[in-house]
Formats: sequence, structure tokens, C-alpha cells
Amino acid sequence: MSTFSEIFGYGLIVTLVGVGMCFIVLIGLAYMLSGLKIISNRGAAEKKTEVVRTERVESPKEVATENIEATQDENELVAVISAALAAFMGRENNLVVRSIRRVEGNAPVWAKVGRQDQMYNRL
Repeated sequence: MSTFSEIFGYGLIVTLVGVGMCFIVLIGLAYMLSGLKIISNRGAAEKKTEVVRTERVESPKEVATENIEATQDENELVAVISAALAAFMGRENNLVVRSIRRVEGNAPVWAKVGRQDQMYNRL
């Protein structure tokens, strides 16, 4: 009959061997994934990012009508969204935005109210 210390020792050895093998396999998988990332990026050209600085020039004349201001705001919004899409997609030109419209969520009213409640409680 085996003593408690022998059984405990064998159990501890089995546990350490199992955990060690698990970590060795995980480290091997990590190296394989990093190798695949290097191989897949080898043929692709490096993307160069350019910092585009824009200066806002304010006109000395103020427009009194709200219709013209709304149109300018919409045009500015279209320009900002177009620039964001071009930067995200990595294109410098050949991007045409034909229309922008708000997409309503398909969430039920109770879900929207719950989200708003959570946002207001965090403030």
C-alpha cells in the first residue's frame, strides 16, 4: 500500500507535467501565429500615413439665414465623413459620397430607454 505522501507526490508530478505541456503548446502556437503574420505581411507594401493639417478660415461676413448655415454644416459633415472613410480605407482619392442618411436602430424602445438610463447614470 502506498502512503499519502507518495500518492500526493505522484499527483503533483502529473499536474506539473500537464500544466507544463499546456504552456509549451501555447507558446508554440503564439510563435506560429506571429510567424504567419510576418509571412502574410511580407508581400504587402508598407502603408505610409500622412498627417493632414487643415486650417479653418473664418469669413468676416456672417450669414444671417439659417438655411445657408444648415447647408454649409451638411457640406462640412459630408466632407468630414468622406475624409474619415478615405483615411480608414487607405485611399487618397476616388472616393465619392453620394448620400448620407441616418439609419434608425432596430432596437425596441425599452432597450433604448435602458441604454439612455445607463448613460445618464454614469454622468
